[in-house]
Amino acid sequence: MSYPEIAWVIIAGAVLLLVLFCIPVLLKLRRLASEAQTTLQLINQNLPSILKNVEEITVDINTSTNAIRHQVQQYADTAGRFHGMVDGTVRGLEWVAGLPMRTPLYGKISQLMPVLKGVRAFVNVFARRLRS
Repeated sequence: MSYPEIAWVIIAGAVLLLVLFCIPVLLKLRRLASEAQTTLQLINQNLPSILKNVEEITVDINTSTNAIRHQVQQYADTAGRFHGMVDGTVRGLEWVAGLPMRTPLYGKISQLMPVLKGVRAFVNVFARRLRS
């Protein structure tokens, strides 16, 4: 036998061994493809109901979000009206409380107060001297 014939026998043996080792791999790949096809059919059967559930959940979430947004807006409007009422009441009280101070009588009374204090001090001193 010559070297090329020996090389061809070795190559043929290697190819035969490669084919023998590839047969189980190919069988496993065939089984895996069959299982993948079964899984894909199952997913395709269940997918419409899953999508329907997702759509219903999305609609419920949108409805809830809109209801919450509406309630928050109502609370914000109520708080704004309450703030306006309180602000108006405080401004009215400030205005009413300031009225006596803007009258001429208040000016006269505030000028008269030191005089009244002086008279009271005089009366106290005078009363003490009369008692002693």
